[in-house]
Amino acid sequence: MRVLILGVGGVGAMAAWHLAQAGHEVIGLERHRLDHDRGSSYGDSRIVRRVYPDSLYTSLMADSYLLWEQLNALYRMRGQGTALFHACGGIYFGPKGDPRIAAAQAALEECGVAYDLWTAADRPSHFPALTLQDDEVAIHEPSMGFALASESVRFAASLALGFGATIREETRVAGIEEAGSGVSVALENGEKIRGDRLLIAAGAWTQPLLATLGTTIPLTVTRQTYVYFDPASHPEDFAVGRLPVWIDAAANAYGFPSLGMGRAGGVKLGLHDRGVASAPETVDRIVSGEDRESARRYARRRFEHLSDRVVYEKVCLYTNTPDEDFVIDTVPGLPAVLVVSACSGHGFKFTPLLGSIAASLLTDITVPYDLSRFHLSRFSADKSRL
Repeated sequence: MRVLILGVGGVGAMAAWHLAQAGHEVIGLERHRLDHDRGSSYGDSRIVRRVYPDSLYTSLMADSYLLWEQLNALYRMRGQGTALFHACGGIYFGPKGDPRIAAAQAALEECGVAYDLWTAADRPSHFPALTLQDDEVAIHEPSMGFALASESVRFAASLALGFGATIREETRVAGIEEAGSGVSVALENGEKIRGDRLLIAAGAWTQPLLATLGTTIPLTVTRQTYVYFDPASHPEDFAVGRLPVWIDAAANAYGFPSLGMGRAGGVKLGLHDRGVASAPETVDRIVSGEDRESARRYARRRFEHLSDRVVYEKVCLYTNTPDEDFVIDTVPGLPAVLVVSACSGHGFKFTPLLGSIAASLLTDITVPYDLSRFHLSRFSADKSRL
């Protein structure tokens, strides 16, 4: 089959790899440069975890972990580095009795994933840099860790190219239409490209693309920021192996150990609450004083030895659904077009699996997952229309 892919970010690059490896002709169309910083897949790091207050995502991560291991093996074999995914351990914490903590424990137990329950008393030996309150508990899961985001996108794209895929950068789409049993994509330069199947993996650009196809779904693109702070003292306590990746369930905050990846040893911290609704081409990409101060206020509560000095900061985008579930479905009336998107700020860890699922669905291979929760019909009051 000839498969066209709109958007070569996390999902698009992984799908291109799986499809090209299976022998299909793949043409990726990226509106910007590969690994650009205007979307959601760019940057040093993303948390990888199966600790979720939702057993569906915990169970899906089992296969995503296998694919991360496969990518790691290929990465080492090709002499690119030691790993794309680092299992440094992680904690998911909150007040005792918090329903999110209880739900995460139940999901891990349902899926047979071992974990430990830590308290503030465990801090000195397990995570000295981060402060837990006496009424808080932390689920520790050793296989949690972080993926190198930009590097993973670039490596998956390189694998696809090695299997014969084509990736066209700075290529903008003007229209999509049915063409026989397949699809035709018109580019802004007037060129038309025909394919047997089309994958829309366009992240923040998904909604306007779907609207041109007569499908309107309630996606909201939000402006999100993250900040790297400089340790004031005890930098060894912020290193990988001493500080796990972490998520504060109650405050909706998250962070990483110091990765030392061009950020002068800074420690990354982000607030997961949805930011201002924005458009990808016009979003304010300057981190404001309030953005910075919100992160500082949180850091002061949790990190005694972290300074207020910012060594790096960035604006990125989330593409959100109202229920924060993904979208994986064919476009109504266009059976040759599949959309995989709207990862709601928690999808990067799934990109190897989402790419594999997309490759299977596009080539009529049955997948061993119930994807009904991700169908477009959930957005429609009149379910018969979709």
